[in-house]
Amino acid sequence: MNGKSLIKIAIDILNDKPETHFSKFEKLMDILLCLFTDRIEKEKTDFKKERLYYINLLIQKFIVHGFSIKKLIDGITLDSPSKNLKIEILDPFSIHSLVRTVVENYLVQNYLSNSNLEEDTLQLRFEIWMRYGLLQRNIKPENDDEKRVTELDQKSIEILEKSIKTRKGYLELSESKKESFLKTIDKEWKIIFDKDKFYPASWKRLIKESGIKEGINDQIYNFLSWHAHSQSISVLQLKDMWDKNNAEETVLISIKKINMFTGFVISDIIKSDKEFRNSYDSLSEEYRDLINFYNMFYRGEEYMIEQLKN
Repeated sequence: MNGKSLIKIAIDILNDKPETHFSKFEKLMDILLCLFTDRIEKEKTDFKKERLYYINLLIQKFIVHGFSIKKLIDGITLDSPSKNLKIEILDPFSIHSLVRTVVENYLVQNYLSNSNLEEDTLQLRFEIWMRYGLLQRNIKPENDDEKRVTELDQKSIEILEKSIKTRKGYLELSESKKESFLKTIDKEWKIIFDKDKFYPASWKRLIKESGIKEGINDQIYNFLSWHAHSQSISVLQLKDMWDKNNAEETVLISIKKINMFTGFVISDIIKSDKEFRNSYDSLSEEYRDLINFYNMFYRGEEYMIEQLKN
């Protein structure tokens, strides 16, 4: 990526025209889908590690939500055949909810694939996350099929626990901390290890760990928190939407957020899986520049796939 391309994209985005942000959204979703379809076409669908396979599934979930948002941007129709009534409106609430889900989805993916961490740490995080998910499923078997699923889950939990106990982060804990840790991971999967210590992590910590620049990360945390609040806030937002006709404005805010995180997720999967890097190399220069811009502008040059050229 050269400096001229960077400046051109920056000017385009900083002009803050809604159509620009919506256009970037469509291009970023196209990039993400292209990376996956290119890999399928080249029959590179095997994953050497289980962790990479589940990261792949997280990205597929990201794609599905992204394309649902793309549909919602066009608006929905309130349709009453009995009243011969059709009202077309925007639904910013569903878009907000999906964008919030996409952001959390990204933070999980980054937590499991952060290229700044050692492989052993990433594997430990993955095993804790998987074990927690299996525990939460907690099926009470009502037939033979469900009984088999429960038995398989229990075996998987036991295998994961054995592997967790071989990891460096666990082995460096004192005996008392090991005991406390094993109790903690029954109710929390976001765990940070710091030498001979561990502590549960907040979503705010995961936002910081993803590399988002100071100031921007606070905005993201507030965005996540705001839409997790009670229904009274949603009702106030609905009132504002009718009073001020600001549905388009609130949707635009969400699109800016998802553009940023789509750029992040593309960079992360390319850095963590060489098969995606091969697919990246086949993208157009415009698409590669777009990925690198979002990562450099909102995170830093170290998150770019290609470094700046003079």
